[in-house]
Amino acid sequence: GDDRRRRSRSTPGGSSICRAPRRYPVAAPHEAAPPGPFSAFQVLSGLAQYLPIDAVRGARVVVLCNLGTKKMGGVESQGMVLCAKGEAGLQFVVPPAEAPVGARVTFDGYPGEAETNPKRIGKKKVWEACMPELATNGDGVACYKGVPFSVEGRVCTSPGVTNAPIS
Repeated sequence: GDDRRRRSRSTPGGSSICRAPRRYPVAAPHEAAPPGPFSAFQVLSGLAQYLPIDAVRGARVVVLCNLGTKKMGGVESQGMVLCAKGEAGLQFVVPPAEAPVGARVTFDGYPGEAETNPKRIGKKKVWEACMPELATNGDGVACYKGVPFSVEGRVCTSPGVTNAPIS
């Protein structure tokens, strides 16, 4: 199918807040408020080696929430926090300050509804196809194929991390 259509349906990312970060032996889970009419959910990450827990607590982040539930070290993760990692270090992809928690991330020129069935996402290997196209630009703006991540018309950034891959 059309790459633009596939991309727009693949990633309902959204603005979330890390409410209760904790250290686990394998990964650091974060309780987050997801996009849409859902309750808080748990997201695990391997960020403990990069960011102190105080930098995570209360952080506004962009989370992918349609990749399906995964277990890490026996603990369930229900999403994936996006970060950029470059010469300046690792930083969260951050929604605009004005963005409400749960606001959907969009990409200008990529209309359509996000795919919400994790089994279809996995079967089509959509994340694997899209991930290499995610990066910050020279201004630290998070982009897909050079098109900024946008929440209600404002861009998402990874402060201080420029020209770096996002995963």
